[in-house]
Amino acid sequence: MQHRTRLDDLPPNVAQSETTPSRETFERLADEWLCERPRGVDIAQMTRHPAYQDIIELGAPAVPWILQHLAHKPDHWFVALSTITGASPVPPASRGRLGEMTDVWLEWGRQQGYGPFVDVD
Repeated sequence: MQHRTRLDDLPPNVAQSETTPSRETFERLADEWLCERPRGVDIAQMTRHPAYQDIIELGAPAVPWILQHLAHKPDHWFVALSTITGASPVPPASRGRLGEMTDVWLEWGRQQGYGPFVDVD
């Protein structure tokens, strides 16, 4: 998997191209995933949902939106964040603990300049 850069790190002509996804597109995909995803503990099955995969394909522009969702309501956004950013900040002792994983990713986001996070409602 290729490491992707933050939108702010791209040259202006690339960062503002017609292919830059919109917040509206992200929110539509997030709503679709949240409503239609399989329930239960099989995270791999949850993250294989087509809308979740489409969110990953949005790339770096989706990172702040994902982090905002995570700040508002912890959920299984970690695979998307890790896939998009190439980061893996969660220590082994915190894996499987939604609250701890959320806190670690939000702190990572702040350190990367993505915070502070606001509600998405």
